[in-house]
Amino acid sequence: MRLITRHGPVVEPMLDPRTDEERLEAPVQWGHAYVKFRNDNGVPEIRIGVKEFKCIGVSPPQDHPHIYLDMGNDDTILCPYCATLFRFDTRLGPGEADPPDCLFIDELGE
Repeated sequence: MRLITRHGPVVEPMLDPRTDEERLEAPVQWGHAYVKFRNDNGVPEIRIGVKEFKCIGVSPPQDHPHIYLDMGNDDTILCPYCATLFRFDTRLGPGEADPPDCLFIDELGE
């Protein structure tokens, strides 16, 4: 598939060549993608091992816009769409969350 942009020549889309296991080992950033978290069970707080990520609300198709959140120097951040509180936990790796099912693996790599 080839894309034409309004800013220049034809570009080839980049597909993530990694396996699911490799993406879980280092999902923080690949190109422009960040690890994504969801809150399907409506828990009040999700502990995560990264400070920069995307919140999607709940699993598609009921998800809210996939928004980038950055805790900066803080250890918590509240999603402005779904009001989920995310807390940075140094005991967790980049591809981990507590509860564990809050990590969202985007099959499309978007």
